[in-house]
Amino acid sequence: MINIVSTFYITKYSSPLDNLRSKEIESCLLKNLVSPLIEKMHLFVDDDDALNRLNVLSNNSDKIIIIEVGKKPLYSDMFKYILNNLKDKICMIINADIYLLECEEFLIEKIKKEKICYALTRHEHDLSKPLIDTFGGSHDAYIFNSTYIDENIINKHTNFYQNVPGIESHIIKNFCDSGLVVCNPCHQIKIVHLHQTQLHNYTTWIGLHVSGDYHNFYKSYWCIPPVIIK
Repeated sequence: MINIVSTFYITKYSSPLDNLRSKEIESCLLKNLVSPLIEKMHLFVDDDDALNRLNVLSNNSDKIIIIEVGKKPLYSDMFKYILNNLKDKICMIINADIYLLECEEFLIEKIKKEKICYALTRHEHDLSKPLIDTFGGSHDAYIFNSTYIDENIINKHTNFYQNVPGIESHIIKNFCDSGLVVCNPCHQIKIVHLHQTQLHNYTTWIGLHVSGDYHNFYKSYWCIPPVIIK
């Protein structure tokens, strides 16, 4: 069973689409909550309003563990929490607008025994997969066994927030530098992205390669295209 580490928040873009965007976040939460693949959901919660909404949606489910309220976590915060609280567990760091649809069970058994991380590219709300069909480096979930990471994974490469353009290259580099083999079995473990509203808070590109420089990106060891694992 998988332990999700993620966030929960109410969107505040000052747009008429705010409520619809919040519904997308809530829908992902509920889909993950009822998934038999998920053991617990460990969540950084944006504020008291989001906490109250979370409690209503989940009916105070014991499947949800509140990590902290009022903190927007860095990846380093998520890794610290995992190291301190989820020892020897299968963990999945995801964005809040992602839910786990299906997973071939042997892949989870494999990750229990081998130093592997799955960096997954997403399907969209209608199960189309443009980012998989034309791969360009997008990953929205990381599944790994916490047995195989240590405090060295907390460094300048994980000192970023989620959803920053180019962040994937830093996180994947860090897993590789920790001695894990990173692969992308996104056809066998399907994650779904709910973001029809297309509300974004764009920030500066931070990737390890120049934005749009796919020539050098595809040659890098942190380029993880889709693969079928047998």
